Order: sequence, then structure tokens, then C-alpha cells
Amino acid sequence: MSQADLPEDEPPRSGEPERHSRERIARPTRLARARRAAIALGRRLAGSRHGRADAVRRLVAPLVLALVPLWWVADATYRATLTTVGRDQGIFQYIAWAVRQGDVDYRDVRDVNGPLVHLIHMVGLALGGADENRFHVLDVTVTGVSFAVVGALLPGIIGRRPPTWLERAGWALAAWVVLAGQYALHLYWNQAQRESFADWFLLPSIALQIARPSSRPGASASRRIVAIAALSTITWFAKSSFVVFTVMQLAVLLVDRDVGLSRRARLKSFVVGGLLGAVVPLLYLLRYGDVVSFVRISLHDVPRVYRFIWARSAPEILGDDGPLGTVSLGLAVFVLLAALVALGTLPRRMLALALAPIAGLASVIAQHKGFGYHFHPIGATTHMGFMVVVALLWERFRAAPRARPLGRWVALGVAAAYALSVASAMRASPQTRNVWILAGGETPERRSKREYFDTFKTHDFFPWELRQGARYLADNLSENARVQVYGMDPYILFLAQRRSATPYIYAYDLNADAALEGGWSNRPTWHESELIRAWRAEHERDLLARLKAAPPEAFVFLDHAPLTSWPDAWEDFKHCCRETSVWVATHYHAARSFGEVHVWLRDDLPIADVEGLP
Repeated sequence: MSQADLPEDEPPRSGEPERHSRERIARPTRLARARRAAIALGRRLAGSRHGRADAVRRLVAPLVLALVPLWWVADATYRATLTTVGRDQGIFQYIAWAVRQGDVDYRDVRDVNGPLVHLIHMVGLALGGADENRFHVLDVTVTGVSFAVVGALLPGIIGRRPPTWLERAGWALAAWVVLAGQYALHLYWNQAQRESFADWFLLPSIALQIARPSSRPGASASRRIVAIAALSTITWFAKSSFVVFTVMQLAVLLVDRDVGLSRRARLKSFVVGGLLGAVVPLLYLLRYGDVVSFVRISLHDVPRVYRFIWARSAPEILGDDGPLGTVSLGLAVFVLLAALVALGTLPRRMLALALAPIAGLASVIAQHKGFGYHFHPIGATTHMGFMVVVALLWERFRAAPRARPLGRWVALGVAAAYALSVASAMRASPQTRNVWILAGGETPERRSKREYFDTFKTHDFFPWELRQGARYLADNLSENARVQVYGMDPYILFLAQRRSATPYIYAYDLNADAALEGGWSNRPTWHESELIRAWRAEHERDLLARLKAAPPEAFVFLDHAPLTSWPDAWEDFKHCCRETSVWVATHYHAARSFGEVHVWLRDDLPIADVEGLP
């Protein structure tokens, strides 16, 4: 019998080397190995059951929050992709297209909005966003991703153990449902707007600031601050009023006790992040825009003229039903979160979220307009605050012993009640109420019919007539023809694929009556009125000089345009631009009319004039 055939528990024969003897004594027997394997397997099975139970406990609250309103939110989101675009979206579509065709932003196309908005629309066009359905799909997709990022950063608020990837995924789904639900409460006109684009960056910035700190201080904390500042600062280039959020976030960062950096180091990292956040929109401005024109419009024209247009005071803004409800909920979240921070239940970094609705309210009031889309940041951060409360309660009580289940049931009840409120609110969604959109906009063919566009027609917005006029321009003018529009819908130029003859695509750049009238408690003084009149006269002189130097092939007059004095666009043009209107009447004639859209052609063009539809 060889040495290998000896039983493992038999002592070595005399004369064997001592080291072999020691190896045999140290080596466990087969029975011992089997016993140890059984014990290890039992421990793994027990640990696996415990892990599954822990995973279930972690996911219960976010899944309740997500699954109860999921169907209605998903349905409203889908319907939103079947709508047309509103006036503002059409304006930015034209600007982005014209810049892609070679126009210089802010010099060849005057606009008061930041370059980030134009850049986003330019990227959207590159991704097929010229199609309105694709445009809306891109919007809800990117918006939804930003909501999910917010949710993924929420868990671990007070938990001792860091959240698992599965827990983050559950909260990401919950955040998408809740935040997409509040987004669906806005009419198509108020979706894909400047504030909602800014939310793509602002909401993740705030979520990153309130998220569980890294267990590795130092470089990790510095990188987080850089990311927070970069995401917050880029919003300035959508609307300058978003600077309020950045200042608030910096103030909270400096008083946060959980950041393992000195205040000087925090400030340095924040400045670096702010500079990085400004890089992309500034590069766009340097590549596609005119910096001098942008600065003059932003720092000269806006405070001198544009701030008086459609001006509304705080009492007027907050007196409407919609703002009243949104702001009231935002104030409630502020009080609740601030109280929890004061009591030590939540860390100080939560003040960045507690103060966000207040910063949003300051931004709304500073703009003196109070349009529905101005409230996007307030509504979104308010619901973020409610989700933090749900996450706090669940993390506090999910592991409560079975003998004391009250806290767990309360936390679960709060999650269920909040989920029911989100689902119930969907009854107020314009997308949910507009059942017709499911049939009227379900196919590209139906979305090209008059019946479809007429459902979006208002007293000053005429989507079908715009498309009729655009088709006429595209069919009869040369490909490189320039067209001058007087009204508030340069989207007709985008639809016709023709560029504006001058930078003046808005009627209020030539008709200053709206700015001169101002609003309650926000009217220009006599001196300011004189400056506005001089500003308008300068625009008309420039307009006429450009028209004489390069006469466009056509003019388009849009009746009932906002911020005009006469319902008839030609009468309004004669009223505000008398000298220019004489020149236009001398060289152009009314050729075709499509409802409120009137096309005038240059007299020397060999195009037959026929009234009515093609």
C-alpha cells in the first residue's frame, strides 16, 4: 500500500519524515471538512434570508410610492409626447435652426433668453427634434433621467448602513413617478420650457448636496462640491434668476458640519465648480453667438425695457389658484424640513432642499411675470422635500422590532397616503383630461391634420394657419429667401425653413406700447419711458436700413399677436413703424391670407396672388 492509500486519520508509520507527519496532523479529516462546509452553508443561507428580508424592507416604501400612481403618470407622460409645441418652444426651435444655418446668435437673432436654452434646442434638432413628437420624447426622457438621478441620491439620509444599488434603483423609480407626476400637471405650453430645462441641472445639484456624505473625506468631498457648483451655475445661462439658488446652496454648504473640509477649501472648490459649469454655455456663445450683443441685451435692454413687459406684482402673481397652491405647499415643506433640521433629526445640509422653494419663489417674484412654467423649480423641490420625509420615516422605522410595529405602520401609511395624493392629483393634469389626444395624435398622419392642430388653437395662437403659411412660403420662395415676420411666432420661419431678414423676430422690439404701459406697481417713470421710446425708434431705424439694403422676398403679418396694440397686424405695424410701413406698402403687396396669417410678397416676384387655401 502506498502512502497515498493510507487513511487520512491513520498515524504515520515509523521512519516517515517528521514534516509529513505534521502535515497530516494539521490537515482536517473528511468528516471535519464536511461538518465545516455544512456550517458555512447554513450561515450563508441564513445570511441570504436576512439579506432578502433587509432588501424587502428597504424597497417597500419606494415601491409603494412608485406603483400606486405609476399607471396614471406614465399615461399622462405618453400623452404629453403627442401634443404640438407652444409658442416659446417654436421660437427656440427657430433660433436654434437659424444658428445652425449660419446666423449669429444675439446679433442676427435678438432674444432675451440665455444661451443654454438655444444650445439645448440645437442638440435636440441634431437628435431629430425637428419632429414635434420626437422633440417631446426627448424632453420627457431627459427630464425623467434627471428625476431618477434625484431619487437615486435620496436613500441613506439617516441610515447607518450605506444604501444598496437596489435601494437606489427603487427610489429612482419612485422619484421619477412623483416628479413626472407633478411635471404632467403643466399644460403642453409650459412643458419643455426654460425653467424645466434648468431643472435638469438644478435638481441633481440639490440632491447631490443633501445626499449621504462619502465615508472618504477630502478629495471626495471636494469633487462633490465641484459637481454641485457646476450643476447649479449652468442654470444661470438659462435664466439669470437662478443665481438665487446658487447663492443659497453656497450658504448652506458653508454651514454644513458634515463636510470634511475647511470653509476656505469649500469656497475654493465651489468657485472651481462654478467656472466649470459656465464653460459649456460660454463655449456655445463664443462659437455661435455674439458676446457683445448678448451682454448688451442682458444688462441693458432687459432692465431698461423688458422688465416692464407683462409686469405683474407679487400680490397679482400669488393671488391665482395655481401659484397659491404651489407656493403654499412649498412653504409647508420649508417649515417642515427646517424644523427637522433645528431639532437635529435631519443634518444641516438638508437646508439646501428646505430653502429651495423659497429661492424658487424669490426667482418668480424677481421676474415680475408669474407664468406657469416659472413655478417648475418650486413644484419639483417641494415634492423632493416630501420624498425626503417619507425616506426619513421609513429609514427610521423599517427595522423596528415586531413587538413595536407602530412606527413602521405610520411610515408605511405616510408613504401610501402620499402615493394616493400623487395619483389623485393626476385628475388635474391637462394631459389626463384631454382624452382626445389619444386618438387625435396617435399617428404621424393624424398629427398632420387640421382637426389635430385646431384643438390647440387659442385667441392668439394659430398652429394650423402657421403651417399653411409656412407651406406657401416654402413652395413659392427661393431656398435662400429671407422673410420678415411681424408678430410673436417666428416658428413659421422654422416650418418654412426660411431665415428672418432682420434680427427682429418679436413685435415688442418694434412696438413698445406694452413696455410703456407696464403693470400695476411696476410702471416706467417719465424718464424711463423716454428711454424706451428712443430704444424703439433706434430699432425701427435699424430695421428699415436692413430692409432697404437687402429687401426680403416676403413679409408675414400675424394678427392678434400678444403685446401688440391692434388686433390687425398690418394696422399695428403702421401704428408703431410708420416710416417703415410706407416703404413696405410701396414695395410689397398682400398676396395670400390663411386665417390670421397674411403673406405679403415683393412686387417684382413672378408669383400669382390667390386668396384662400392652396
